[in-house]
Amino acid sequence: MGGKKKKKYHGRLTGRCLKALVRCTTPSLASTPLLPVTLTSLLRRKASLKSFGNGEKGIGRCTDVQRRRRRGTGNFKRNLKYIIEKNGKKTTGSGHRVGLNKFADLSNEEFRELYLSKVKKPINRRSIARDRRQRNLQACDAPPSLDWRKKGVVTAVKDQGDCGSCWSFSTTGAIEGINAIVSGDLISLSEQELVDCDSTNYGCEGGYMDYAFEWVIDNGGIDTEANYPYTGVDGTCNATKEEMRVVSIDGYEDVNETDSALLCATVQQPISVGMDGSALDFQLYTGGIYDGDCSDDPNDIDHAVLIVGYGSENDEDYWIVKNSWGTDWGMEGYFYIKRNTDLPYGVCAINAQASYPTKESSAPSPTSPPPPPSPLSPPPPPPTPVPPPPSPQPSDCGDFAFCPSDETCCCILKVSDYCLIYGCCQYENAVCCADSAYCCPGDYPICDVEEGLCLKSQGDYLGVPASKRHVAKHKFPWTTMEEKTKTEQLVLHWKRNPFDAMR
Repeated sequence: MGGKKKKKYHGRLTGRCLKALVRCTTPSLASTPLLPVTLTSLLRRKASLKSFGNGEKGIGRCTDVQRRRRRGTGNFKRNLKYIIEKNGKKTTGSGHRVGLNKFADLSNEEFRELYLSKVKKPINRRSIARDRRQRNLQACDAPPSLDWRKKGVVTAVKDQGDCGSCWSFSTTGAIEGINAIVSGDLISLSEQELVDCDSTNYGCEGGYMDYAFEWVIDNGGIDTEANYPYTGVDGTCNATKEEMRVVSIDGYEDVNETDSALLCATVQQPISVGMDGSALDFQLYTGGIYDGDCSDDPNDIDHAVLIVGYGSENDEDYWIVKNSWGTDWGMEGYFYIKRNTDLPYGVCAINAQASYPTKESSAPSPTSPPPPPSPLSPPPPPPTPVPPPPSPQPSDCGDFAFCPSDETCCCILKVSDYCLIYGCCQYENAVCCADSAYCCPGDYPICDVEEGLCLKSQGDYLGVPASKRHVAKHKFPWTTMEEKTKTEQLVLHWKRNPFDAMR
């Protein structure tokens, strides 16, 4: 997900030029829905279009101004017309607003090419997402609103620039969030390390958050933004900084595509999501609850963002989303997008590719070498050999069956009070799920057979996979039990049906 690195178009102004443009534009253009002004009079007003040129002249560092002025003016004029018409149709107090922002001098085609080009998943990596177990969290005790920013687990808005690295910002944002929740430390992490070092993704050409989570796990952690700062271009991996594993994660989970599952996931932590960000009214978004002209087809996903909360306004539910286009886009870098719709994957398909990292403990402290022994100290004596432990004895399951010593006997077929057929559960002191072929570990005693999960408590919605019992070994009462080394185990798997990874 993200945007392809392209050469700058003639119409693209630098950020400083565009700020000068907005300052020179009349207040009605910059801060109001433009309803009081007619389209013809506004487009003929010299101050409106002349301010575009004045903004260019006012900044000495704007290169190739004359060459780009004609294209940029045309884009600006068309976008201004669109803004007036779009806001003119808006009902007061509802919907979203569009206006002049940092992308106002880009055509929508140029905007898509610079920021939203697509990247297909490599075939040999598809198994990663396919093998992830999808979390189907359909019910939870969710408060009416939640903003993780107010809980101190969200870093400041960042800017990916013209590099299509939105996937890396969504990844680091999710890891920053869960690390702050678990450890209490909010640490800004390095997107550039992912761009440079994660070979499973494509740097400024795009990527996929699940692959990035997998890379962080395999690498043992990720460095800070301060030590490995963002440059906005593809670079060579700094091997020394790659070994600075300041924050680590233990795993990651994919979220079911429903609004309720995404809500329950967001209650736990900030969530990485993909979406279609190619619509013109999203390019020029300045505020309100977005429910615009984007596609709700998961195959059109081309951007990655971070859900940091949710709320409601005028009986309309929305997600609070952190973008990576800087604070001079949207609402200081954030946007609201409508939730709880009838769309199968949500507005802009924002429900379709949701995932989050998991973390159970703080990152390990950097290891330091042990101090060298004193030259005067004699070498320590060799340790006394520990005698081998006695061989474990199999578990006796009645008179005619037994299980390995580290497994639990579970009755499969019972007549009256007598068990005719026993099965073995792979866990010690396991819980045998009633009327089922499955069992659970002792510390996850609640069997959710329908979902195939073992839960710690009634409020646990994650749990661990239930295990299927295998038939116990048979014996005669007068024979000695012989434990066999070969066991048969079948763990339930849930497979995600992945979409093409977009940039």
